[in-house]
Amino acid sequence: MTGRLAQFTPPHASTPGDWQPDWNLPPGARVLILRKQAARLECVPVLWNLTPAWLTDFSRASFNARAEFLHEKPMFKQALAQRRCLLPVNGYYLWKSNGTRKHPWYLRRREGGLALAGLWERYQLDDGQYWDSCALITAPAKGLPAKLAERMPVALNSGEQAIWLAEATAVTALQPLLMNAEAQVEMIHPVASAVSSPLTKGPHCCNPHGPVQTLN
Repeated sequence: MTGRLAQFTPPHASTPGDWQPDWNLPPGARVLILRKQAARLECVPVLWNLTPAWLTDFSRASFNARAEFLHEKPMFKQALAQRRCLLPVNGYYLWKSNGTRKHPWYLRRREGGLALAGLWERYQLDDGQYWDSCALITAPAKGLPAKLAERMPVALNSGEQAIWLAEATAVTALQPLLMNAEAQVEMIHPVASAVSSPLTKGPHCCNPHGPVQTLN
């Protein structure tokens, strides 16, 4: 399961001025998303832990959503139809099992970042205040991520991103889009064990601690 992101390059012209880069961003933190609002693409910080407006037990909030079940799970069904987003990241981490221990690896493209498929929600308070939140979508791992774990975030290419964000896209077309998306990852390498702690911060989090593997 993906539980950590690297988001350290401003992903959009509308990136908020007070945004701070994070090389080891955990669930529950603020993450930048891209979403369509009034037919315009906006970049906003939200809580990485999905809290639908009807949720009363916040322990049920989820930071990941399985692509196979989005259309049938009450937690995700409405957001899939109406509130889709992208999580623009430089890369993400997966943990590879090594006997009884797991070691973090960093996954990325050779150049540029990744656009991870996500869902967002708005939680409205009685006094009119609100917060927005999101979950990223995962699917069975393929390509390089499959060397490390059973699941991976769904990364979309530019054409898939447009379809994912378009209001006119039929809900029935979304699950095939997610399940058929390629990994988009071109490079993977182990990183320091300290990255397993979300308190470990800084550019060194992404530094290789072992051989870099690439697509053939």
